[in-house]
Amino acid sequence: MKPYLALLLLILTLGLSPQVLADCTANMSSVNFGNISPIANVATTASGTITVTCTWDPATLYLNVLVCANLGTGDASLDWAPRSMANGSNLLRYNLYMDSAYSTIWGSTFSTSAATPLSMTLSSSFSLGAASASKTATIYGKVPAGQTTVPTVNNSSTVYTESFSGVHTRLDFQYYIMNPPTCASMTAQTVHFPFVANATVINNCNITTTPLSFGSNSLLNSAVSSTATISVQCTNGDAYEVALDGGTTTGSVGGRQMVGSNSGDKVSYQLYLDSAHATAWGDGTNSTSMAAGTGSGAVQSLTVYGLVPIQPLPTPDTYSDIVKATVYF
Repeated sequence: MKPYLALLLLILTLGLSPQVLADCTANMSSVNFGNISPIANVATTASGTITVTCTWDPATLYLNVLVCANLGTGDASLDWAPRSMANGSNLLRYNLYMDSAYSTIWGSTFSTSAATPLSMTLSSSFSLGAASASKTATIYGKVPAGQTTVPTVNNSSTVYTESFSGVHTRLDFQYYIMNPPTCASMTAQTVHFPFVANATVINNCNITTTPLSFGSNSLLNSAVSSTATISVQCTNGDAYEVALDGGTTTGSVGGRQMVGSNSGDKVSYQLYLDSAHATAWGDGTNSTSMAAGTGSGAVQSLTVYGLVPIQPLPTPDTYSDIVKATVYF
């Protein structure tokens, strides 16, 4: 009987020993929003993936594991809602979500404003050898509209980033048999999944114009003046110039003319940068200059000063010219 009892005690001892479980790891891709034009005033989206891999020791009975990927604020954000990418002291607001509707912020059990981490359940079959399983989830990023004053730096495309290093991420996990734990009930782990979110803010400009009308005139024995407006909206910090071409009548910035719609006669005129009509506005050739400025992200108004000088009276008609305005940035 003694050998039998010794064998029975050995079996009981093995059955009561604690399960020696293995580990879980995670790898997160970068989230790259690509090029963003703040003055476009539209939301920009991107995505990334996180892959979790867990291993099981041989013959373990703990065949399930709950994994909770906690995400903090990164190295540029002050809070979870919103997070921010940075270039120096300049910030670009964004956030990371766990759903394609961008409704649930990817957060952490140690957050008060975004307390929901990404959770996954992985399972394995009973095996006499080591086993492993992996699962991948998509993370959804969104840069909201309404950030028209986000600047570029040194008049060049500017990269904004936020890095999530070890201290900003944490992968908690717990193996179980039947009753799953919760993310909040787990003991904090020391497993991390560093990654980067980035976007490139680009220089961009929009331009619109209003017509310039000199009205109706019976004689041209005195100069006739009028104004029009060119509206320019450029990325904050973006230097720009606005050129006016020579028009469709002569094509010459130094010798502008309007042509009669019926008679074909010509009326000379010029466009200026100033109300004193001292600096002709053109393309930088033939003693003309271009308007110059620096974008603020808001619409900036430039006044075009037109002047019809004293000249012989042409045939009564409607005279016009089409001038193209071009913004260079």
